[in-house]
Amino acid sequence: MNAPLALTFTALDGLAFAAARKRLDALPAGTVYAGRSLGPFLELSQLAAGGLFPRPDDAPWLVPGSMQAFETALRSGRKQWVCPDGASAGFFRMGAQWSEDDTPWMGFQLAAQKAAAAMGFQRRIAAQFAAALGEMFSNVHEHSGAPSSGIAAFLGGGDGFEFAVVDSGIGVRNSLRSCTDYADLTDDGKALRLALTDGVSRYGAQSGRGKGFRPIFVGLANLSGALRFRSGGHALVVDGQKIGEVTAVTAQKVPIPGFLAFVSCLKDSRTSKLV
Repeated sequence: MNAPLALTFTALDGLAFAAARKRLDALPAGTVYAGRSLGPFLELSQLAAGGLFPRPDDAPWLVPGSMQAFETALRSGRKQWVCPDGASAGFFRMGAQWSEDDTPWMGFQLAAQKAAAAMGFQRRIAAQFAAALGEMFSNVHEHSGAPSSGIAAFLGGGDGFEFAVVDSGIGVRNSLRSCTDYADLTDDGKALRLALTDGVSRYGAQSGRGKGFRPIFVGLANLSGALRFRSGGHALVVDGQKIGEVTAVTAQKVPIPGFLAFVSCLKDSRTSKLV
């Protein structure tokens, strides 16, 4: 067996297109990948849930990597988990309804904040990560149509901190189409761009909603951050190459159920590019 390759988004995109064309068996003999980043692992899990891949633990071209403890805990069906070994990773499952007792969720946000601070991020920035995670998670409850499928997660390691929220709901385009303002929306890429536009929500342009999503993520991208949003057949990637300059690119991908929002912030801005 060859040395495992990192399961990056670039690698996952290639695997997904190969699987969609029934060409996964054409991978060079001995090619294996290891999960080392939260976003690609969660996106692979969503593609597997949609039937494109086997589950991560059953894929012959995927070997346990640094995501093994996370994967094992997630597969066990636990509602929430924080890695006991340094508390550098964790996840939280949303219920069908948001509980009036938000103590478990607040504890999870605090664990994420502490993990980011342990990676060397300033306390103010670590708190910003936790707040963004909360904004992303509340979006699942409000817009996904399947809140019980929502998972929030974080991972600290190397030179940075990652966090993500994923669900198996109706996706961004169908959520926006529930409003008459966007009833004619047919493109997932355009839907993703609209979702990150101030004032856009499924409640309509006159509702006064949809004001907080974009400023949070622009701020994160400016913190040497890289963001990837996935819904339907498109991805939108935001790379903050330097302070004050944020670029967003949409690209067609293999369709994925629901919605994924992933953020990776590195302490070294020279290595912030998302792959």
